[in-house]
Amino acid sequence: MDNFQSQSSQGTSQLDTTLNALQGGLSNAAGVAGPNIAGWIKTLQGHQQFSEITSELQNLHDALRSGASDTGALARSLSTLGEQTSKAAESATPDAQDKLRQLGQALSSAAGQLRG
Repeated sequence: MDNFQSQSSQGTSQLDTTLNALQGGLSNAAGVAGPNIAGWIKTLQGHQQFSEITSELQNLHDALRSGASDTGALARSLSTLGEQTSKAAESATPDAQDKLRQLGQALSSAAGQLRG
């Protein structure tokens, strides 16, 4: 297996893990958020086309680590990530497109839950 296939497989696995966590709602996702976000940052670093997503993930990760209770800021970050992820689905490989669309919708939904 070449490096690209290995990265693609890892990314698909990360997508599955993230989707599973978000499908259980925000309280379920909270327990795995830090390591999951850090994993995505590591996976996406060095890929210029994902620099905006990586930057927003870092903002979200920093806010969560600091114990920020500003749900408005967290909701905005999740909403932005939802939009960026849905946009990234347009140019993704066919096997990742549906999962990325689902993830984008799940992130947007999580943002809506925070907004109340």
